Amino acid sequence: MNGMDRVAMLAAETESIRDVIAFPKTQRANDLMTSAPSRVEPEQLLELKIKTLE
Repeated sequence: MNGMDRVAMLAAETESIRDVIAFPKTQRANDLMTSAPSRVEPEQLLELKIKTLE
């Protein structure tokens, strides 16, 4: 579906592609719907057996 968002933007006659993307990111690449990226709790890391570097 490459380019479908641009086709939708042209069809909607809008200035910004963010107006037609279902889950747009902010200019800082944050997702407002999921609050991503965010800190991960230590319990989540243990559950997934992931170690982090300090």
